[in-house]
Amino acid sequence: MRIVVLDGSAANDLPGQRTVNATLARLAAQNHSVHTFTLRELKIGNCAGDFFCWVRSPGQCNIADDNRHIAAAIVAADLLLYLTPITFGGYSATLKKAVDHQIQNIAPFFTTRNGETHHTRRYARYADVLVIGWQPEPDPIAEAIFRHLVWRNSLNFYAQTWHCEIVTGDPPEAALVSQIESALAAIARRESDPVPALPPLDSNLARRSPPRNALLLVGSPRTRKSTSYALGEHLMQHLSARGVQTETIHIYTSLSNPQKMHTLLTRIDSADLMVLAFPIYVDSLPAPVILLLERLAAHRAAHSVRGAGFAALANCGFPEVQHTANALAVCTGFARMTGFDWQGSLALGAGEGLVHGTPLNQLGGRTIPLRHALALAAESLAQGQPIPPAAQSLISKPFIPAWLYRLLGGIGWRQQARRWGVQALLHRTPYQP
Repeated sequence: MRIVVLDGSAANDLPGQRTVNATLARLAAQNHSVHTFTLRELKIGNCAGDFFCWVRSPGQCNIADDNRHIAAAIVAADLLLYLTPITFGGYSATLKKAVDHQIQNIAPFFTTRNGETHHTRRYARYADVLVIGWQPEPDPIAEAIFRHLVWRNSLNFYAQTWHCEIVTGDPPEAALVSQIESALAAIARRESDPVPALPPLDSNLARRSPPRNALLLVGSPRTRKSTSYALGEHLMQHLSARGVQTETIHIYTSLSNPQKMHTLLTRIDSADLMVLAFPIYVDSLPAPVILLLERLAAHRAAHSVRGAGFAALANCGFPEVQHTANALAVCTGFARMTGFDWQGSLALGAGEGLVHGTPLNQLGGRTIPLRHALALAAESLAQGQPIPPAAQSLISKPFIPAWLYRLLGGIGWRQQARRWGVQALLHRTPYQP
């Protein structure tokens, strides 16, 4: 079997290295053809969210770095194997950065799978998916989120078989090897896991004193031109009108600058309410947002920082809001593990089609339910109350029928490709072996 391994471990993660080494040893013993990418050692830029891999250079990321070598290897593989620490129920930022670039291996057009909108195939065949994650101690909630994410990835990347294996603690070598062999055997038998369920998102909503100040963190590479910013800024305007002091920081422009990163952590420490607004990238949070959450968790653990409310605004390019559920579950996992008080979320489907980075006050009647939902959310958050279910109910129904969104979306992709002169190449398969 031709196997591509994406190793998302950190260099100082000793339990993780045990899992990685044991996995690679078992693959070698079974005489598989293995191509291992140790991601922390490679040059991989963050996905820019520009969709150029669909409409400017179809099938190939516009960023000419190691992500292209990974994408080409995956197309030729029989099995795609992720190795990662379980991070708030999701993947590590190191692994997620590589996963975000895998959209170049699917096409922009829409189809229906399991009653939901998904992107269509670019290639005739796709690798099976095996994900092995590790965690220091049992955590059923994080495990459920993790299994759900693996399943969602298997849908979007057209895996025929998928399996998730979780290593807990520091098991004896024989037990560790047995787990890995069992996972590989499940793939060999073409035996997928049962479809997992997510734990309830809002099972532990917090009520707090009314916040004096609120910090908006925008998790989109498009910064002020993003739908995430438009949603978050509209919420902040309503909070400000209710006497809450607000501030906005863009995550992507802060991570690589130590001074900006220090300022960001300081601002978070002093905020009564933190609101994270982000787009969905491959079923979860974008890699830079996960990286911030990892750094923030380490910072809070080192400085014993507790308290503050935390809410999230998610938007995705599919009309169905359930595509945001895993990312929001990761947000709840982050809150649970770092001492934030979870105050709920809002999820918007078809955000690009409805908002596309335009300030909401400049949009017409179609955004009335969205603006009303954000106003309701702000009213509750300003009182220290969690976002009410009524706010989400206002925007759960797509603003456009899903079938029409898929039709118009296909037209839109062709129009964008025409501007770059590549409309005849939209189904190109540059990595075809």
